[in-house]
Amino acid sequence: MINQHLYKTKAELYQNVAEFCAQKLTHSLQQHNQASFIVPGGTTPAPVFDLLSKSDLDWSNITIAPSDERWLDSHHASSNEKLIRQTLLIHQASSAQFIGMKSEHKRAKDAQQQCSDRYEQIPTPYDVVMLGMGPDGHFASLFSGSEPIQQALDSHGEKSCIAINATGCKVAGEYTERMSMTLSAFLNSRHIILLFTGEEKLAIFEKAKQINDSSQLPICALIHQNKVPVDLFWAP
Repeated sequence: MINQHLYKTKAELYQNVAEFCAQKLTHSLQQHNQASFIVPGGTTPAPVFDLLSKSDLDWSNITIAPSDERWLDSHHASSNEKLIRQTLLIHQASSAQFIGMKSEHKRAKDAQQQCSDRYEQIPTPYDVVMLGMGPDGHFASLFSGSEPIQQALDSHGEKSCIAINATGCKVAGEYTERMSMTLSAFLNSRHIILLFTGEEKLAIFEKAKQINDSSQLPICALIHQNKVPVDLFWAP
């Protein structure tokens, strides 16, 4: 099930995404006295994070974790953890609990088990999973042609975190060693938000709705599943 929320301006988009997240997290806090929030890196969600960080939520009982991570030091400019700490874990949200992916391991593949063990501390099902989408149809760090993409996109897989080698994937940039949550982990959630902007990406999304070929467009695996509703939030 896909619910599409299309806006004319980015300001309107960011405000509505922030309100949607706050509403869902508040509901879980009221029902379960805790909540979990999986968030992406990148520049698009930063304005949403800023708005959310000022929301009057019981942040001390909310656990925040990244959907994926470049295998870089957490202080590196391209680290998702650094972005999340600078744009979300501030103001009111500074009291939230944070669980990161990066460990002392030099290689992401050697940290898979430790990362999965960390993520088992996060309350499930995740209350809100926010994801972006690249111009090649990837989400999190699940790139077409990366290794081991088929295992990562197995909706019945048992791993929550998996090391990704995105060598050769053009949009991955220079940092091709990644850690990502798997599709099966993302589907262990109550709400999935897909947040992106621009006509180019909307065209890719519409194509993915038609072809259902996750080997070509990984996002197909997310939007053609029927376990968790996906809310698309978009603006030009």
